[in-house]
Amino acid sequence: MKMKAYKIILIAVMISGFSLNVVSQTPNKTSDYGLFGYPSTVRYMKFEADTTNQPQLQRTAFIDDYQLTFNERRELIEKTNFIGGTKDRQIKMTYNNKRLIAQEVLAEADGKIVSTTDYEYGYIGRVSQITITEYPQSRGGANTIVYKESYNYNDKGQLTEKNIFANGINLSKTTKYFYGPQDSLIYTITTYTENKNVDKITYRRDFKHDIIEMTAVRNDKQTRREFYVLNEKSQVAKKEVYNAKDKLILTYTYEYDQHNNILSEVGIDNKGVRTIDYHYKYEKDAFFNWTKRTMYDTWDAKYIEIRNIEYLDKTHFYDDLKDEETKRVIRE
Repeated sequence: MKMKAYKIILIAVMISGFSLNVVSQTPNKTSDYGLFGYPSTVRYMKFEADTTNQPQLQRTAFIDDYQLTFNERRELIEKTNFIGGTKDRQIKMTYNNKRLIAQEVLAEADGKIVSTTDYEYGYIGRVSQITITEYPQSRGGANTIVYKESYNYNDKGQLTEKNIFANGINLSKTTKYFYGPQDSLIYTITTYTENKNVDKITYRRDFKHDIIEMTAVRNDKQTRREFYVLNEKSQVAKKEVYNAKDKLILTYTYEYDQHNNILSEVGIDNKGVRTIDYHYKYEKDAFFNWTKRTMYDTWDAKYIEIRNIEYLDKTHFYDDLKDEETKRVIRE
């Protein structure tokens, strides 16, 4: 439904620490994609690497191909998908005067609107509602709300309840959020309209309030438990996975480089067998953004990812455009 699931979240972002953003908002900042500097466009291509019969890597099958466009405030304003090198569907984003996403418009290559995603916010800038509307012009139908999320918050601005509606009418799922010391999220409870299932996710944290354990329970029976060992950057260095009987079934270890890119991901089952043995090699530009990433399955190259990055002109690197996190101007 409208390609809402963006494939562009980097693996390193997914497993390096747990900020736990509980609101389903599209990643829209360069920092969300692990990008340094002020990129204007990022053309991303992922394809399979074939080294069986050829001594050099060859492009055998494109898995993903798209381009991201950012403005000078490092906000995503457009994502264009490519099929066979030809522009296909694209998403354009607009922002309100508080620099929050106001709307995403998904359109065909010819400009025909497929769907819109509209965001509404409360008085403190928390998203209160997300609505997806389809525009079935090609079928001659009326515009239809196909999906809606609504959010409630407490006096501290913390999310307390999220409701998901199917087809804009029927409530399909409700999740409630509960907080503990230092206002950290400690568990959620999800109920479903179509069945009687009740899911509870419990989080245990360390003294820095980083998540070190997650336990999933359905109808009072454990379905999965994960335990995390974090490094000094609060990235996951080790993950242990336990099944419904609380038996250790998998152990993962992770390594990262100095720019927080994942270097290795190794999974070992309870019999000592390596089920996953992934390693990553990078080529980077002057801003330390990777431009080529090769993923190896044990010794064989499996996937290659290319990022062709263009940056805003250096005259844009003024003090009023400092990096939001470091408060420093990024220069060559």
